[in-house]
Amino acid sequence: MTSIISNMPIADYHAHPAISKSGLDKIAQSPAHYRSSIFEPHIQTDAMVIGSAFHDFVLSPHVFETSYTVLPSDFDGRKKDGKELMRIIQESGRIALKHEWFTTIKNMATSVRRHPRAAALLSSGEAEASIFWTDHETGLECRCRPDFIHEKGILVDLKSTVSASPDDFAKSAANLRYHVQDAFYSEGYYRAHGKWARGFVFIAVEKTAPFAVACYELDDEARELGRALFQDNLRTLAQAKQTDTWTAYSEEIETLSLPRWAFN
Repeated sequence: MTSIISNMPIADYHAHPAISKSGLDKIAQSPAHYRSSIFEPHIQTDAMVIGSAFHDFVLSPHVFETSYTVLPSDFDGRKKDGKELMRIIQESGRIALKHEWFTTIKNMATSVRRHPRAAALLSSGEAEASIFWTDHETGLECRCRPDFIHEKGILVDLKSTVSASPDDFAKSAANLRYHVQDAFYSEGYYRAHGKWARGFVFIAVEKTAPFAVACYELDDEARELGRALFQDNLRTLAQAKQTDTWTAYSEEIETLSLPRWAFN
């Protein structure tokens, strides 16, 4: 069964049992890591809060307005009025943003709007559409939520990063498996629309001044590797579920060699 849902609350999306790219990343560690992540409470770091708020500020302003409260520049949580403000925010279900965080978010958003390619990619289309489908080979339910789908059928992903330079972002792409995300989301788009997306573009935005922006597409070799990896991850998960075996690392004694840099 394949479906695409607009305006699905993010909490409902994350609560859905279908496998997502973040779940695939856990499977890539091991089935044990994946199974453990299901039962662990979801803890957001400051960086994660800022990243989510940046996405909402740029892609879903209406969500930002109803989900966040920006704290005053002179906020002091140790004082009586500061504690009272935090109590009100918590009771409202909103997320508190430090004033300096919001300043950073606005600067990053301004850089995106001033970048001709980035601005054009986000000019018209749909943000945060949730896609669900069933993998043909394993029968597993899958899901993805592209940041933005341009009206011409281009998938767009907004990434906050330390460095948006080509070399550094390529390293981030490899370490954080952006190639897997590209291939997995492209598969979801194909299953939902019956045709392949015209492209997948990463908009990389630096988190510090000058808040530089760059737009990148992965080459065919990277995308093919991403596809092979997500398919292998799905097979691993299907096997773990079928046998109810959730192993971590080898149960044998392994021989290790030190990394080459250790000998230099």
